[in-house]
Amino acid sequence: MVLYKIGLIFAFTLLFINNSGQTTIGNENTDSIKAVLNLKGQASAWLNLNPDIELPIMTGVRYIPELHYNMNLKRNKQIDFEASVNSFGALELHPFDTLHSEGKFKPYRLWCRYSGDQFEIRLGLQKINFGSASMLRPLMWFDQVDPRDPLQLTDGVWGLLGRYYFLNNANIWIWGLYGNEKPKTWETGKTNQKYPEFGGRFQMPFLKGETAVSYHFRMADTRDISHTVTPIAEIAENRIGLDGRWDIGPGIWFETVWINKDKRVGNITNRK
Repeated sequence: MVLYKIGLIFAFTLLFINNSGQTTIGNENTDSIKAVLNLKGQASAWLNLNPDIELPIMTGVRYIPELHYNMNLKRNKQIDFEASVNSFGALELHPFDTLHSEGKFKPYRLWCRYSGDQFEIRLGLQKINFGSASMLRPLMWFDQVDPRDPLQLTDGVWGLLGRYYFLNNANIWIWGLYGNEKPKTWETGKTNQKYPEFGGRFQMPFLKGETAVSYHFRMADTRDISHTVTPIAEIAENRIGLDGRWDIGPGIWFETVWINKDKRVGNITNRK
């Protein structure tokens, strides 16, 4: 008996609306204020056929409409806003017999930003990611980007992010997070909601590449994983990361992270 499998997975991006409205306030010169509103969307779909499993057909669709508003101010400053939602539905079925379905609808991005030539300040639900690596990423602290995903989708975090870019290509990041209940990517245990999280990153040119140091602090809560570690509601956690990247023909990179909790909680007290 020959077993056969058919797999078909496809994704496509659709810009369903790309209309923009522009309003100019002031004179037609460098000091004028211009506002632009854009509405667009991204749709993707997938289909998987496997006759050897109980529900041989799996299919679904994802749709992310995005609204973006930009206002150019005087002296090369600007304010912009972005709002989008992640909506998707999926089906698993055996034709004419069994059908399972699920669907979700949740905020994807919701932020406002004030920026200039060398700085930006962004507040709200946003994507924060950094580091030198694209795979095996110890510095994947706030995102869940999968290198196999052509759309590079990831949930955001609620917080305030400030960045300043120096003229020599060095840059500094400072952030504060609050209201993120679920554990983020590499976190063990959720964050205690009574305390904000904060941290920063400094990145600078080094030799023919760049290197950076990152830091993050949060108050961890291990009560939801009490079956494996000591249940403690308030544990100070410090996280330090180092990374670098150089292009010397082949690309060379490294990322390393040390995570320390100030109370003994078994094998997650110190992690490298």
